[in-house]
Amino acid sequence: MFRNVRVGSVSHVALLAVFLAASLYFNVTLLDTAKRVNAARAGRLRAQKRFSQSVIDEHAYAWVGDDFPRRFPVDARPVQTTFEESVRYSLSTAEAGDEWLWTAPLAGDNHVRLGPEKRMFAVPMFHELHCLRNMRSAMVDGLDSLGAVGQAHIHHCFNYLRQWTLCEADVSLEPGNFEERDFEREREGATRMCVDWEPVYSAAERNWDEWVQFRDAHGLTPQA
Repeated sequence: MFRNVRVGSVSHVALLAVFLAASLYFNVTLLDTAKRVNAARAGRLRAQKRFSQSVIDEHAYAWVGDDFPRRFPVDARPVQTTFEESVRYSLSTAEAGDEWLWTAPLAGDNHVRLGPEKRMFAVPMFHELHCLRNMRSAMVDGLDSLGAVGQAHIHHCFNYLRQWTLCEADVSLEPGNFEERDFEREREGATRMCVDWEPVYSAAERNWDEWVQFRDAHGLTPQA
């Protein structure tokens, strides 16, 4: 009888040990998952804080010299985007000119006006797209067709895009050798975390409408 009791006690101890080990493993796993979730959430909040700014306090800046906000105030949150080849943005198809033209805002001159006196600023996204449109035109029509001023502009654009590529320093990994890739068959590329550009277009178009109202109210010329 005593041996049966002892065997039963050992079984209960072993079962309790297994239960405690499983409970400990579950708690450790739960804590690890919580840490991962919190880290991901913190990263998302940092990204949103970096890219999201819809309102600025105009009175916080003098709007003279370098005293102005660093970013265009727009609520542009990060989004996942998969890069892929497109037949729309070619060099010389009949529709290419219109497709590239639509990369500009629907209204405006690729600039924004900010501050009490509506100081003019460029937004790099629109500046870069402007450069790509001009570079495409130079490749289609020939560099000689642009004249000295136009050629200098193309030189500026090449250097501007070079510097912005280095400034962003995207170190995401792309599998394979892109020089040997068959772009006709391998249409889909990598997935990136990008800034949602649609709100940027909308904000720029609203800014243009505000500028036109300000310009007309103050009797300024359209070129101002």
